[in-house]
Amino acid sequence: MDRLRSIRTELTETEGDVSFVRRLTQGRLDIVGHEAERRAGTPATPGAVAGDDGPTALLFDMPGILTDAGSGSRAGGRAVPVAEPGPVALALIEMLDGIAAPSQLSGVSSVDAGALGDLFEALREFELELSSVRRTLHDRIDTIQDEIARRYRDGEASVDALLQ
Repeated sequence: MDRLRSIRTELTETEGDVSFVRRLTQGRLDIVGHEAERRAGTPATPGAVAGDDGPTALLFDMPGILTDAGSGSRAGGRAVPVAEPGPVALALIEMLDGIAAPSQLSGVSSVDAGALGDLFEALREFELELSSVRRTLHDRIDTIQDEIARRYRDGEASVDALLQ
């Protein structure tokens, strides 16, 4: 039981790290997607200054870009408390920064259309990969939790042992 609990804790911490970086990735994806929409003439996020263009428009649009409202990619997920990033998160953030560093995002309005499309696709693929890893972690956590519950239900483990 101790080993199962230890594995469950480790997987849960890893899942928290993956979820954290996935949220960072989604934010960067939203910024790049917003720039592509702006260039295509798609209606801007509420809050933009009429006639404003480029980095200033991005600044005014940021609250709307990064809000969870209406983002299908975030719907239906588990609520994950945000803690200090662990070692998995730090490694994944390095990978994310290799795809789209914050300094690159601050100048997204000056990126040519082809590079913007490539950046969007690279971020999208990274987010999909993180989502897949996260689903696998959820499955493993659920399997371990089911085994722990089964052991209590079948009498192989005792709540009394926890209290001693």
